[in-house]
Amino acid sequence: MIAQKKGETKEDLEQLITQHGGPAFSGTKADKVKFHDDKSLYTGVYAQGGPTNVGGTGAANDLSSLLDRSDADVRGIKK
Repeated sequence: MIAQKKGETKEDLEQLITQHGGPAFSGTKADKVKFHDDKSLYTGVYAQGGPTNVGGTGAANDLSSLLDRSDADVRGIKK
C-alpha cells in the first residue's frame, strides 16, 4: 500500500528500505558522580552498608507485620 501510494513498485520500496539498514540503537553512559560512586566517601548508616529490614530489633521480617488484614467494609472502615 505504501509503494502504491508513493507511485513505486514494491520491490523498489523494499530495496530502498534495506539500503538504509535496520534501526540504529544508541545509548548514554552516566557521568561519574563522586559522592555516589566512591563508597569510601559514604557517611552515616550507609557507610556501614545501609539500613536493613532483616534481623535486629523492631525490623519488619515480612509485610504481614506491617499490614492490617482485619475485616473492614468497602470504605475501609473496621468492623
